[in-house]
Amino acid sequence: MDPQNPDDSLEQRVVASIEEKMRLRQLTVTSDVGTHTICPFPDFLVGIDDGIRTPQLASFGPIHYREDNRFEDHKVDLLNKFLSRTQYLQRDLPYYVNKLKDLKDEIKSRYSPKIVLPPDDKLLNMMLYDGSFMVELFRMYDEGTDFMMPSRWQIPTLISDLLKLENQLPFCVLKKLFEESNVGQHKSIRTLPDLAWRFLSQTFCRSRSSEMVYIHVQEPKHLLDLFRRSLLPATNFDAQRSKRYGLTPIQSVKYLRSVGITVRQKTAKSLLEIDFRKFQIPPLALKIPPLAINDFTNAVLANCVALELCFPDQSKHFTTYVCFMSCLVKQPEDVGYLRSADIIEGNAEDETSFMNMLNSTGRNVRFTLRECYLWKQFREIHSYYNSYWASIRRNLLQYNHFMLYFTLLQVLVGILSWLLPGK
Repeated sequence: MDPQNPDDSLEQRVVASIEEKMRLRQLTVTSDVGTHTICPFPDFLVGIDDGIRTPQLASFGPIHYREDNRFEDHKVDLLNKFLSRTQYLQRDLPYYVNKLKDLKDEIKSRYSPKIVLPPDDKLLNMMLYDGSFMVELFRMYDEGTDFMMPSRWQIPTLISDLLKLENQLPFCVLKKLFEESNVGQHKSIRTLPDLAWRFLSQTFCRSRSSEMVYIHVQEPKHLLDLFRRSLLPATNFDAQRSKRYGLTPIQSVKYLRSVGITVRQKTAKSLLEIDFRKFQIPPLALKIPPLAINDFTNAVLANCVALELCFPDQSKHFTTYVCFMSCLVKQPEDVGYLRSADIIEGNAEDETSFMNMLNSTGRNVRFTLRECYLWKQFREIHSYYNSYWASIRRNLLQYNHFMLYFTLLQVLVGILSWLLPGK
């Protein structure tokens, strides 16, 4: 037998190496399509603010899990209350562990391949503690039972942590625990999405003058997905036209005011329902629903944007909203205009954080927008600002400012000449 040619052996090794890499890549791509619902924060958004991405009080799921977290004691307490609900039905701890064990493969498929999952026993342990905590927490709030936190002010922080992308649990875990522990409960009990919404929305208050309207969400992927989808406007937009026109940059509030565009508060069912029409009453009014700004608002907006960027099948409503607001708010003077119009409510520190979040996020995600539900508002504002009539008004305003200063100077000279007649 002739010895194998060294060149043939080298060729086989190279081919085998490339084929193996292609096979592994194909597995990763296949697992990425339509299966996972929880992924790491997008790389180009990580630098915005660490408090927006990482949990500040309670970690849920495998990404930020820490055994030494003092909040773990609260999870144990609520697990005991959770188990006590069905104790009379012999649905004890082993019962729920077995139910989650049946979901093990589905749970693992919900996490992106980029996330390193713990061994199966630790994963199921984590799902039971975290899932029972959430289900029991929502029930207690609906029943009017106080959850014993060290401080009442930590509730907004807890809700913020529950709505962070990297802190999510697959909703199938919550659904299974809720259904199995709901046997024998009063028939008028709310659905799990309703219970979750009632708890999560208590901090996200837009304004005293308006209230959010909850839109029932079918089959949410997790709590952040439930919260985001419940805030989407009911009206549809023309996706094809939005792709054709794209995102047209607009000026900040300060410059829009210089051409006669006023900013007014709008009463709406959704935070995202921004309206602008050149011919309306009052004319040239940009109408924006009110928003209470704080650290919680910043975290929710940024995490909704992150969720939309991670999954191509998601509409880009929050990404568009943040881009639009980042165009309007460039400096503290713009924030002041929105405050005076009762569109935003918050203290000076919160306003600065809000402006920084908008500018950082808007700058990073603007290039990703292909579908823009506010395309018509962008286009009409841009068109009017660059129109002939707007340029006349802008120049007239500059002329009026010059004449005002000149008149004030004349008055000052007249007063001085009257006070100093000898000179």
